[in-house]
Parts: sequence; C-alpha cells; structure tokens
Amino acid sequence: MKKLFLILIIFTNTYLTAQVVTAVAPLKPGNKWVYQEYLAGDYAHSNTYQYLITDSIKVINGISFYAARVGRDLGYTTYYGVTSEQFYVKYDTIMYDSLYKYFKLNINKDDTWEQKWNNVFSPILYSTVTDTFSAQVFGKNTLIYVIDRSDSVIVSSREYWTKEYGMLNGLYEQEEDILKGCVIDGVLYGDTNTVVGIDEVDKLPSDFILYQNYPNPFNPNTVISWQLAVGSNVQIKIYDLLGREIKTLTNQYYSVGNHSVIFNADNLTSGTYFYRLITNSFVQTKKMLLIL
Repeated sequence: MKKLFLILIIFTNTYLTAQVVTAVAPLKPGNKWVYQEYLAGDYAHSNTYQYLITDSIKVINGISFYAARVGRDLGYTTYYGVTSEQFYVKYDTIMYDSLYKYFKLNINKDDTWEQKWNNVFSPILYSTVTDTFSAQVFGKNTLIYVIDRSDSVIVSSREYWTKEYGMLNGLYEQEEDILKGCVIDGVLYGDTNTVVGIDEVDKLPSDFILYQNYPNPFNPNTVISWQLAVGSNVQIKIYDLLGREIKTLTNQYYSVGNHSVIFNADNLTSGTYFYRLITNSFVQTKKMLLIL
C-alpha cells in the first residue's frame, strides 16, 4: 500500500509539474515564438524550443483550439484556445484531463484562479497576478504581468507575461524559459538569428550598449536590457552602494542582438544600486534607484 501511494504521489508531482510549461499568446495563425530553455541540476543543459500557431482548428469539449507545432524542429502538435470565461487554455492529447488555464484576455493585478484536475490525487494549482509594471520590451513600453503559481506540493513558479508578446520569462524549480524572439501579426520582434523562416530581417547591431534600466526608480521589479554587436558570454551583476556584489542575474552565452532580464529586489532595502554588463570584450556599469 505504501508503495502504491508513493507511485501515485510521484505520478501526480510529475504530471502537475509538466503542466507548468511554456504556453503562448496571443493566438493567431502564423504567430511564432522561440524560447531558450535552461535546465539546472544533474542534467543541466540548454535547448531552443519553437511554437508556431497553425490555421488548423479542433473543437474539444465545445472549445475551438488552434493546433500548434512545438519543439526544436516543430515536430510535435499541441492545442491552444480561449474559453468562454476568457481564459487562454492548453490541451495536450497525451495527458489525462490536461485543460490548463495559463493566461487571461482581460487580466488585471490581483486576479487569481485555481486549477483542479479530475485526478483525485492532484493538488490544486493556484495562479495569482501578484504585480504589474511597465518596461521596455522589444523597444516598446509594455505592461508586464507577474503571475505566481503554487500549491501544497510543488515548488512555486513565477512567470512574466504581456498581452502583446505572451510570456517573456518563466522561472521554475530547476528550469528557466526566456523569450528570444517572436512573430506577432506578421511583425518580427527580438532575436532575428533564432526566429527562422522570416523574410524581413532587421539590420544586426554594430555596437555594445547597456541601456538604462526601466522603470527607474523602481519597486520592486525593473528590466535591464543590453545590445551585443557579436555573440558573447554575458554576466549581469548587481552591486550595492559600497561595491559589494549582491547578485548575478545571468551568466551565459547570448547571440548578437538585444536581450533583457528582469531584476526583482524584494529582499533589498531602498537605496542606490549598480548593475554591470560584463562580456568578453566590453564592460559597462549603470546606476539605479530602488524605492520601497
């Protein structure tokens, strides 16, 4: 009996964790996203995944779903749709009862919803819009929604969403997904090297630039952006007023183009801080102000 119970718990954990995966919005045939997945732990690795909405429609339980080709080579098919309650949902045919609510059309700060699968052993997954803030995304001032997901079993996750481009960043127990580029309504945004199959490719940058964080002053989230003239390993480090290192936001390879990370200062006190861009051939530091 103990063995059976353990198997059920492992299955439930695996099943529910698998539900907390990158999903996409807005839904329109031809829209495409490229995410970089970074997996930590014993099997640490990095992969690029693509999502492409097709014009194929499938009706499931009265809901019209777009087919989406997913994967490194777009070789797998899943389904995304919108319910009558205005929730974006994902349906995966290989998972039992997998209607997963991941975003809302008319979303607002403090919105919350819960997810309970028919499997009696599954815990309830709670999604809450814990914060909103404006920042520069792909060169445009954009409202970002911070969505925290948690329950009594799995470790909490945090995702950063926009209505315009979908999910920008997903932070999970041992995984991080970062939006590298996308095509929305035929317009290309982001990393032109990873979004393949597009005729209109922007001119590649010729300079290294560390942009001023936005918003600034901030509380508690801000976006740090930079531009690379060539591909390089990049470190973004945070320092206090005395020059002590507080945190390393990223330390990995980035391709030529524009990139950004979100800095959350929940555990810091109000004051002046510095952020530094360190590449193989370029270093620059800028100042930012945290006001709690």
